[in-house]
Amino acid sequence: MPIFQYKAKNKSAETVLGQINANNKKDAIEKVHHLGLTPVIVSEGNLSVKERGKTRIGHVKSKEVFLFSRQLVSLLKAGIPILRALELLSQQTKNKYFAGVIQNIHFNIKGGRSFSDCLAEYPKIFSFLYVTMVKAGEESGTLKETISSVSEHIRRQNEFVSRVKTAMAYPLLMGIFGIGTIFFILTCVMPQISELFISLDQDLPWQTVFIMKLSAFFVEWGGWLLFGAMALFAIIKKSDGLKNVRAFKSQLRLGLPFVGSFLVRFEMARFCRTLGLLLRSGVSIVRAIELAIPVVANELIQNQLKRCQEELVAGRSFGETLRQTKMIPEMVGHLISVGEESGSLVSTLYDIAENYEQETSDILKVMTSLLEPLMIITVGSVIGFIVIAMLLPIFQLDVFAG
Repeated sequence: MPIFQYKAKNKSAETVLGQINANNKKDAIEKVHHLGLTPVIVSEGNLSVKERGKTRIGHVKSKEVFLFSRQLVSLLKAGIPILRALELLSQQTKNKYFAGVIQNIHFNIKGGRSFSDCLAEYPKIFSFLYVTMVKAGEESGTLKETISSVSEHIRRQNEFVSRVKTAMAYPLLMGIFGIGTIFFILTCVMPQISELFISLDQDLPWQTVFIMKLSAFFVEWGGWLLFGAMALFAIIKKSDGLKNVRAFKSQLRLGLPFVGSFLVRFEMARFCRTLGLLLRSGVSIVRAIELAIPVVANELIQNQLKRCQEELVAGRSFGETLRQTKMIPEMVGHLISVGEESGSLVSTLYDIAENYEQETSDILKVMTSLLEPLMIITVGSVIGFIVIAMLLPIFQLDVFAG
């Protein structure tokens, strides 16, 4: 059945893109109408680059995918057929774009396609891991249990990442506020006071002279510094697509004191939990490792795990190859070797993930408890030095007047 690309308007007059399977263009237009959308362009194949550039693609959060999965499992366990379940979910989903996607999946399944194939059409919503798990559940006849496991996996991953972001939010906000306050004093307040000090025509303390020169520098070059910082940030983000740059950044992060060990534990917790989920669903260990490696963000750790996978294919045990890597903790290799020998590899992987998640939470608590007072002392010291530099000439005037 041909695939038709469409550009349409939803009820909020927002433009969305999508694709739909249909026998012909007329059938495709009717299906777009059934999605609750008003078709603007419907064509077989891909839309042009110009058309894509004018289109606002809908966004689906990981939390929404988790809620969809949990609700779908609940409906399936209640004995509701998957087509009816998807229809109900599309009506209850607040995200209009996601609702349209669910309706599209519903129509494609009704047309004879498998659930996993329909999910695979939306890689930005349903990850490759998600689709693979659903496909394994379809083949083994355990779709409800598999989707339940995937939704639980998404929940744990979201909670884990959320803890990290929450722990770092306060120090980051304090740093931004502190830098902004210092920049405001140097560029808006200090120049006016500097004119007063210069008009006094007297020797000024070195602290005051230093702050006055620093203020003049920021007034003259502050805009360019801000522009340069934004340009540097954009270049760094753009360079993420270069393999050598990713490797350098990965090496740099792992080499930072405290941060490196934290990142290793964070990455291994995600990898082990994902690998355990795949193995429990009946995926072979070689294929499971291949699917679990992309959840690791660090390029160097990814390369280490890929080499372990290659050696596993060559006949060596996974635990043994992990013990010989430089970046992955040796204890992980020992525990996995024990799990392989005892036939309890899945439970071992979950235990490793639980331990590392707890360790990273403890490290975050220690780091934030130290970082918060350090940020307060640093910002307070800088602002205090500026205030003292501004007051010293006034104190000198009082002394001379006396």
